[in-house]
Amino acid sequence: MLKISGENKIHMCLIQIKTEICWRIDSYIKLLLNKEDTMKTTLLTVITILWMAGCGTAGHRSGSTEASAMGDAPKWFLKMPESADILYGVGSAKKQNPSLARKTATARARDEIGQAVEVKVTNLMKDFMQESGIGENAQATEFSQSVSKQVTATSLQGSTVKEAYMGKDGTMYILVEYSLDSARQAALAEAKKKEADFHKLEAQKGFDELEEVLRNMD
Repeated sequence: MLKISGENKIHMCLIQIKTEICWRIDSYIKLLLNKEDTMKTTLLTVITILWMAGCGTAGHRSGSTEASAMGDAPKWFLKMPESADILYGVGSAKKQNPSLARKTATARARDEIGQAVEVKVTNLMKDFMQESGIGENAQATEFSQSVSKQVTATSLQGSTVKEAYMGKDGTMYILVEYSLDSARQAALAEAKKKEADFHKLEAQKGFDELEEVLRNMD
């Protein structure tokens, strides 16, 4: 997924400001067209030249810049790889310090994986609790959140950088990966630590069934 950086937001804002200025110049030109004074005619000529040089080409430069930025991003950033066994995340950052840019982009990519893992585990636990007749009481919610948060933290630490690319404009692009099997093992390990809490929930399904569900997480 492609994210809009702070630099791109500033660039877009400057374009909007320039567009407003150009509109005002254009209005002033139309006003002067109704005058016959020689000095105003000369001023009209100067303003027209400035308008053609600046505003007339602004759209072209903006489009070229955006096209260049989009074209410079690696393919795996624009469209992440897909796999039944691997989770992927991408991140980007533009900093004056290349090392800081890489660190920031990597952190953002890992956050994507962490969010994906959290959603998977949370939904799986929620479905299991409902099927076990527990529903969403406070104890069940606490148990599910505890497991999902720990698994998410483990995924942030266990994900690895698969691809790194520095764009022509200095933007660092990072692709990280994390195996789904690692997520399963982390979920099983964390649930095992809290087995005693699970039994307090008096679920209609046993803990061994929960383990089986986590083991088959996809």
